[in-house]
Amino acid sequence: MDKSFYYSVDRSLVGQYRSMLELMKIPYVVETPVALLKDGANQVVIVFPNMPVKLYGMVRKLFKKDGLPYHK
Repeated sequence: MDKSFYYSVDRSLVGQYRSMLELMKIPYVVETPVALLKDGANQVVIVFPNMPVKLYGMVRKLFKKDGLPYHK
């Protein structure tokens, strides 16, 4: 999957997001970032490929904000 953007979310919310994304048939990957500090150790990132604007709008509405660019 060509990674385009992501959202950082609390680990406890991943199950809810997975359920919604699978219902909407939106491709994604969950990654655990390397946490060097205690802050952010409870976070994971949900990564998405480049997608049509209409589909991105659905993802944006789910997360209630714009995604952040995924830097390789």
